[in-house]
Amino acid sequence: MSSRQSMKSSQLSMKLDLTGWKAKCAPWMAQDGSLYQVTDVAPAPSKDFLQLFITPEMIHFRIWRIIPPTRADANQQPTDMKCTYDEFPDDTRMRGEIARTLGEHELHFVDRLILGHIDCLNRLPRKVLLRIIFNLDLTAVSKLGQVNRMFRELCSSDTVWSKIYMDHSTAPITQELLMLTDKRGWKEVFFMNKLQLQKTIHRMTDKKAKSGDTFLTS
Repeated sequence: MSSRQSMKSSQLSMKLDLTGWKAKCAPWMAQDGSLYQVTDVAPAPSKDFLQLFITPEMIHFRIWRIIPPTRADANQQPTDMKCTYDEFPDDTRMRGEIARTLGEHELHFVDRLILGHIDCLNRLPRKVLLRIIFNLDLTAVSKLGQVNRMFRELCSSDTVWSKIYMDHSTAPITQELLMLTDKRGWKEVFFMNKLQLQKTIHRMTDKKAKSGDTFLTS
C-alpha cells in the first residue's frame, strides 16, 4: 500500500470517529480554535506574509502578497486556500505552496498531524521547552536544533548558550566578555578556545581604548 493510500485509509478511520478525534485535540486547542498555527515570512527575496491555520477538521493556508504600493495590483486580497483533512493529500496547490514557502519539513508535519499524530513537544510553552533544553547535553542540543525552525532558533538562542557557557566554564563573567557576547553571541564565544577568546577580548579592549572608551571590569 502506498503512503498516500495509507494516509487516505487512516483519514477514513478518523472520519468515522470524529468525536474521538475532537476529544483528543481538545487539550491542545488554542482560544482561536486552532489545533496548530504558524506564521512566517516567505524565503527571500519574497517578503510575503504566511499563515498556516489548522483546526480539528480543516486546513487553511493564507498568503499576503507584499507588493510595492506603486503597482496596479498593490491592493489585491490575500490568497486563501482551505480544504478538509480528506482533501489535503490531493490538494497539489496547497501542498506545493506549503512546501515552497514553509519547507518540506512543515508539509511532513501537517501530513502526520492529519493522520492523528499530535506533536505535543511543539505545543509546549517556550519556558517549558527551554527547561527541557537546559537538561540536554551538547550533542542532544545540536540534534534538537535540526528538527525544525522553532527548535533551531531555540537551540541557537543566547538564553540557551549563556547557560551552557556558565555550566561549562569556570572563567569569571567580565564586562569585556559580556560586550563580546553582545557582538558575537554566546554560542560563538562558547566554542572559542581560551587563547582565541583572550586575543579577541584583548583586540576589542585595544580598539575601545583607542576610541576613547573605557571598560569597567568585574
